Amino acid sequence: MPRWLVASAWAAFALAALLPLLWLGLDALSGEGRLSALRDPLLTEAQWRLLARSLVVAGGAALLALGLGVPYALAIERTTMPGRHAFQLLGLVPLLIPPQLHAIVWSRLLASSPVDPFSIPGVVLVLGLAYFPFVVLLTSAGLRAIDPTMEDGARLRVGPPRGLVGVTLALVRPHMLAAALLVFVFAIVDFGVPDLLRVRVYAVEVFIEFSALYDQRGAVFLSAPLLLTTMALVGIMTWLMRGRAYVSLSHGAGDAGRFRWGGPRIPAVLFCGSVLGLSVLVPVASLAVSAGAALFDPGVLRPALSAIGTSVSLAVSAGALTTMVAFVIARGLMQTSEVFRGALHALTQLPFALPPILLGIGLIGLWNREATGWFYDGLGVVLVGYLARFLPFAIGAMLASLQQLNPRLEEAAWLVTANRLRILGGLSLPLLRDGLAAAFIIVFILTMGELGVTLLVVPPGVETLPVRIYNLMHYGADASVAALSLILIAIQLLVCSLVLVGVRRRRPSVAS
Repeated sequence: MPRWLVASAWAAFALAALLPLLWLGLDALSGEGRLSALRDPLLTEAQWRLLARSLVVAGGAALLALGLGVPYALAIERTTMPGRHAFQLLGLVPLLIPPQLHAIVWSRLLASSPVDPFSIPGVVLVLGLAYFPFVVLLTSAGLRAIDPTMEDGARLRVGPPRGLVGVTLALVRPHMLAAALLVFVFAIVDFGVPDLLRVRVYAVEVFIEFSALYDQRGAVFLSAPLLLTTMALVGIMTWLMRGRAYVSLSHGAGDAGRFRWGGPRIPAVLFCGSVLGLSVLVPVASLAVSAGAALFDPGVLRPALSAIGTSVSLAVSAGALTTMVAFVIARGLMQTSEVFRGALHALTQLPFALPPILLGIGLIGLWNREATGWFYDGLGVVLVGYLARFLPFAIGAMLASLQQLNPRLEEAAWLVTANRLRILGGLSLPLLRDGLAAAFIIVFILTMGELGVTLLVVPPGVETLPVRIYNLMHYGADASVAALSLILIAIQLLVCSLVLVGVRRRRPSVAS
């Protein structure tokens, strides 16, 4: 990997993710009396109650996601259930429905039920259903990485049930814990769901402090306990996942160690079908009923064309840019000595800990000035925000793919040509096609539904589709909201399907 390319990727990472965080810290401490103010949010009783509520919401969402995601991953990876491969792909579909759309749907469906959607349990339900696919992804990646001979020996000695609990789940425990922490962090910094369901958590309070009260430093100090919590959790997650796969689109060795259970096949199908029903079929059907004729109404679609074009162009650009930057950084990490690799990898995961509202504030303070106004007034700052938010996950996906690449193939390529870029484009990138596709898809999906950063940094007069849906929610335009939500889901499904089809058709024939 050319050094100038690695240096450029690290510079992009620092500019997008580290510089806003550095600016927030320096600006917060630059005013008079700010050192004493820094201690106040950590000692105020109201702030601790706010933090406790946020922790309960995030913890509940993580537990629900584990309860749904781990059995789902075991069913598709360790049973011979009918339609297993279809359920593998369908398990990713819930990611196409942004959490705020779940909030819209379930706030209506539960309005007349004993469960109050405008409460902590309502937020937990929505966030758990929205983020459980991350548990499926990480747990499945862990199951595929297990040596089948270890599971075979355990099944022969103690039987499949005890082997599953004593060996399989024990070996995949780091992935499960990391998945729970990932959902926890996503849930605790989520702004859209608690805002729509009117539950006061840290992310909502920080947004109010900044957007309603125009107190930039107050918002930063208010978020100090939240930031410290997320940084600690991200550090633990990074330690758990060191050297392990985050995402995989291939089937892997897990196929060889599949349990031959008879009875649980039907319960597995029923469980997976029920989970998909709650997380996909119910929301989509509810949105379709609410949309009605508005889905084909030019008065609804025509004003939204600009927002649709903006969202798609930003998501494709963010997906492509983030994937390539992640590939270069991950490749550079693989070529770094063990002494520094762990520290640099932990640094790349730091943006996970930065709440999107706080990241938006940092981007505003950093770029909203006369010298950089040309950049701030366009969509470039939005793209930078997306790069900062989702680069850590893309780096994790690329590291997992690079670790599976046989280094002898590149060594053999050096015998043919000394051109590094030719080896990179002609050999490495084709062999890493699955990892590149996984990173692009995840970033594209997350970007299409992003709300926190976008609300703060999108230029005046410009809307993305999630922002337009969010704004229409406050005007009571239920049919328009439902119609645009279905369009958002359909666009993501179309793009992701095209990427997956392209990967399958052009899979390289060289074995790694």
